[in-house]
Parts: sequence; C-alpha cells; structure tokens
Amino acid sequence: MVAQVPAKPAFERRSLLRMAAAFAGATLMPRASLAQHYSETTISQAAQNARREAGLLGRRADDLLRATVADGFAHDVSAVRRFRAEQVWLARDLSRLLNTRVSEDDWLLIVPTRQLDLALAMQPMFIRIVPSADEVEAAVKKPLAQIEPLAGDHAEDVLLAIVLDALGLPRQVGIFETLRNEPNLELALGDTAAALKSRRYGLTALELERVMRAVVLPNNIAAVSDNFGQEGVYRLYKSLVLRFVPFVGWTFFDTLLLATIYYNRDTTAPVLR
Repeated sequence: MVAQVPAKPAFERRSLLRMAAAFAGATLMPRASLAQHYSETTISQAAQNARREAGLLGRRADDLLRATVADGFAHDVSAVRRFRAEQVWLARDLSRLLNTRVSEDDWLLIVPTRQLDLALAMQPMFIRIVPSADEVEAAVKKPLAQIEPLAGDHAEDVLLAIVLDALGLPRQVGIFETLRNEPNLELALGDTAAALKSRRYGLTALELERVMRAVVLPNNIAAVSDNFGQEGVYRLYKSLVLRFVPFVGWTFFDTLLLATIYYNRDTTAPVLR
C-alpha cells in the first residue's frame, strides 16, 4: 500500500496565498508611495536639493582641475588665464547656493562624509564654513603667489612655500622646517616634485591632494598653532573654506595650487621644471 500524503490544512494554503499576494504587491508598488517623507527628524527637501546642486558644482570643479592638468604641457600663460577666469563663476555659484538656498543649520548636512572631520575641526574656532559673497570676490581677485626661491631651494621647498602662501601663512624658518621634515609631508612633497618634473600632471594633482591631507593632520595643525598661535590656524582653515573644501573636497584648492605651480615654473622657479 502506498502511503498517502496528508493534505495541508486550508488555513496554511490561505497563508501562502496571502504571502504571495503581499510579495507581488510590494514588487508592483508605485514609486511614489516609496518616496521619502520629510519631517522634523529628516533632512529637509531644500537641503536635499542643495546637496544635489553642490554635487553638480563639485563636478564642475573636477572639470576645471582636469582642464588645468591638460594645460600643464604648455609653458605659457594659458593655464593660469583659464583657471583665473573659470574659478570666478564656480566660486560665485557655490557661494550663492550655500548662502541663499540652505539654512546655516543645514550646512553640515551638505558636507560629504569624507570632509566631515575637517568641517567639525573648524567648529571650536567658530569658523563659518561657507564664505560670504564678499570673501569670495576678494579671493578670486587675489593674484597667484609668485615665489622667489631661496638659495639652495629644491622643488620640494618651492612647493611647500606655495602651499603655505595658499593657506595664508608666511614662510618662516620654524614652521617651514617643521613641516618640511614631517614624515608624511616630506614623502608627499617628494613624490609631488617627482611627478611634476616628469610632466605627469595628473599624478601631480593626486599628490597635491595627498600633501593637503597631510597638512591638516593634527600634529601639523598643532605645529601651525605653536608657530602662529590660534590666529594662524584660523587663517589656514579660512583659506580652505574660501575654496569650499568642506563641500567639494580638495579639487578646487588643488587646482589653485596647480595653476600657481605653473605660474612659478614659467617665471621665477625653473627648479619646478
């Protein structure tokens, strides 16, 4: 005799049918019903829109860096002219977006997670992480630094002098020697100089970001404070704010450095060639 398999109870069959229907309903559910509902505990629609637009402006900063990299092979003023012209509209658009479209309370919501530590490091100094329109206008009108190398300077020394100027800090013996010999910075400056001299300008741009990440390490910020006091640290952070580092990363700031390097390479600092 063949054993008979008992039929499943009717309630089990109904349960399976309900589960299948629920799964199908979830699969076919209109996208509108899955939309984010905003409340006092979620990011606002305005901040969400601003994050998107800041991302688009960040891509423009990427494009400006890419064009500046490509200009590196020309030993003339075209690279500097292009940077100085295009930075104006990028900086103005970023300032307009963040100053008029987003509440100051929501600024940190626009900061990418990769830059959040940097933005938070500025808070104890009460630094406004978005520059005002007047600050932006003054920054984009400022001429690029022209460095006069000292006797015996190598490319790494000129690069560090350019970085210090971009951070609003003078070249003083104490801080210069401290940073020049700091292991992370020393290695990054050496690799930047090597990439620049071999005319690998894309790699130079990557190494400049590495240099700047090393500059803002806690031990180097402490060295700036030891030499210039908290006013020096304030100037350093404000220089980063003026190029919107908390919102678009290092791209805009590194493009400034690269254009300044070209300017000095082709004028007073042939050691950079």
